[in-house]
Amino acid sequence: MNKTIIISFSCVLITIFILFVLSPVSIDKIKFKNVKGDADVNLLVDYNPQKIPTKKSNFTTPYINAKANLLMDLDSAYILHEDKASEKVPIASTTKIATALVVLENYPDKIQDIVTITGKMINVEGSDIQLRTGEKISVENLLKGLLIMSGNDTAYSLAEYFGGKENFVKEMNTKVNSIGATNTQYKDPAGLNDEGYSTAHDLAMIAAYALRNDKFQLIVKTAKEDIYSSDGLIKHELRNSNRMLHEDEVFYYPYTIGVKTGFTYAAGHVLVSAAEKDGHRLLSVVLNTYENTTTASAKESKKYLEWGFDNWQW
Repeated sequence: MNKTIIISFSCVLITIFILFVLSPVSIDKIKFKNVKGDADVNLLVDYNPQKIPTKKSNFTTPYINAKANLLMDLDSAYILHEDKASEKVPIASTTKIATALVVLENYPDKIQDIVTITGKMINVEGSDIQLRTGEKISVENLLKGLLIMSGNDTAYSLAEYFGGKENFVKEMNTKVNSIGATNTQYKDPAGLNDEGYSTAHDLAMIAAYALRNDKFQLIVKTAKEDIYSSDGLIKHELRNSNRMLHEDEVFYYPYTIGVKTGFTYAAGHVLVSAAEKDGHRLLSVVLNTYENTTTASAKESKKYLEWGFDNWQW
């Protein structure tokens, strides 16, 4: 009798091992674990437990000079390192990841629509691509201005075109909450309102999800591009605000594939970045660097990504 129980139990264990270890697992919403082994966050990803990286023998612990940070392996959704990653903080223009997501996923058949720019759309402070009242420009080009050059005028133009600012921001919050980012609340489509907040955990979740969209992925890794009004008469020269994409920048990182910069006085210098090297992808979130310089977020993010590739193996 005891032998029968033991044999049956062994069969169950073997079945579990085959299903969940030897075979890739693809699920919608999964708890992913950090290096401490704690189940922290829901993340909507294609998850493969065979791809979880392991520490190298010469593993060292990183120090990132920022108030909150997180580094994640994109393919396994495994957190390699984090510090204060659950604290709610203002996130500046990293908000625009969600702005783009709403347009790309809620209005996919409207990407080639032509938007007529109004004074209301561009009456906004901060970074812009210098849209003009009366200019006609495609939604696709507005997305490029949004994600490449971080145009606040493009963010508000998209929000006004797709139902108005208030309704659009509701869509942003609904979108990110639906993928598990429940500690995020947006107040505007550009990230200018510092009453909006997120966490490093949630930003990692949102960015990882966004990078599954081919158009988003292509735009955020673009270093430079010229876009035009629909009649071809108005030219906007876009240079990506992510310094890690530019060879002429001190903190250029050739493996960079995105994602989004941000700055307000309350949020400080922030950067969600991603890199791909030797077939592996890492995602970094650096929020509010202690060093108050325009290059600080790129400096810390590059250091973080390099640490990930140097200290983990697949």
